Amino acid sequence: MPRVGPYHATEMIALFRLAYPEVKISVLLGNSGVTLTNLIELRADVAVLAHAVDDPRVHTIVYRTQNVVVFVNRSHPWFGRETVSAAELAGQPFILREHGSTTRRTFEAAMQAAGVDISCVLEIGSREGVWKAVEQGLGIGVVADFEFVPHADLRTLRITDVPVTTEYRLACLRERRYSRTIAAFIDSVMSVEAARDC
Repeated sequence: MPRVGPYHATEMIALFRLAYPEVKISVLLGNSGVTLTNLIELRADVAVLAHAVDDPRVHTIVYRTQNVVVFVNRSHPWFGRETVSAAELAGQPFILREHGSTTRRTFEAAMQAAGVDISCVLEIGSREGVWKAVEQGLGIGVVADFEFVPHADLRTLRITDVPVTTEYRLACLRERRYSRTIAAFIDSVMSVEAARDC
């Protein structure tokens, strides 16, 4: 049913399955650009996107806001730090996801707005590939903070002076918003999220 990376998808599925254990669910993975296309072309019922959608056919609801952080390996001079300024990132070698990645798009847009020139030395089409490249010392990675898996040889750093955040949104086609299954999925997930915020 949803089309998203595994972290939010599994969390949402667990919530939905508590209320609707009889519904069969299929999860497909893809970046935000691919996911939106599949939603519009009816290959997915519900999607989780990490950006607002400027398309009148698509209905979205903000699910959660996450910070974007950079991460380095043990041999990097910043490994002992917890924060970094945007200016310090200028000219550093970055390992980034593919162009359809919302985390990359958000990070690059924030740095451009701050007048910081980012140097991408390697582009890899998977989160795991970026982690391995950073672990091998090929450069600095970028990740939404919730996606970072603690690792003895990797350390995240918050960017102190430029806000870099992504909004994760539940999305469906506007004309299908009140479909029984889609409405039940969205409502069950959002009711739990709303309770967490109280």
